[in-house]
Amino acid sequence: FEKVTEPSKFKMAADDKRLRFQLGQKNRFMQGLFFSGKYINAMERIFKSKGLPIELTRLPFVESSFNLRARSKVGASGIWQFMRTTGKLFMRVDDVIDERNDPIRATEAAADLLKGNYEALGHWSLALTAYNHGRLGMVNAIQKVKSTDIATIIEKYKSPSFGFASKNFYCEFLAARESAKNPSKYFSKIEIDKPVAFAEFIMTDYIEFNDLVKYSQIPSGILMELNPGLTDLV
Repeated sequence: FEKVTEPSKFKMAADDKRLRFQLGQKNRFMQGLFFSGKYINAMERIFKSKGLPIELTRLPFVESSFNLRARSKVGASGIWQFMRTTGKLFMRVDDVIDERNDPIRATEAAADLLKGNYEALGHWSLALTAYNHGRLGMVNAIQKVKSTDIATIIEKYKSPSFGFASKNFYCEFLAARESAKNPSKYFSKIEIDKPVAFAEFIMTDYIEFNDLVKYSQIPSGILMELNPGLTDLV
């Protein structure tokens, strides 16, 4: 607040429309750091191959804290929290396979979505906000306030759907990126899981899951862990 010149700056900051407090976020983020170790290297390779900044792979800290089983009350699923309708634009999402829950396939999809957002909007602050608010929503915001400056949009754009989550989404990403980049600065004890080792094979024919377990001699628990995109139906 040192450079804030508003005379009632502390009182204004404490207004319930400007201040939000939530317990447990530090522990949740530390857990996310641990989970991220399994996939972050592969995710960075995917983003790099598509010509995108690898820092964007820290967005799942905001969305799910890298929890593979993350499901929202509105139907978003997986570490990237894709809605079913959006997921179907980039992945296979049906009763048998839901690639939203596969961290590799979902990362490829998220990279394509973010790349499209950036090409349409021209700024990463807008592209990331569009991940939450929607690309058309951000186009509408730009047209309404006649600015591509994210701070101006947050301050001046009024829409029932552009609420707390959308307004703070980019800031939350910046905080997550900083915390993941310098974990020792914010957390006393840091544990990060080992990268998952896997190879991909395309099945040329249908096979029962139990038969796959039998003939591959890979325990069912490991096969399930390595194929989180398979539904309970499989």
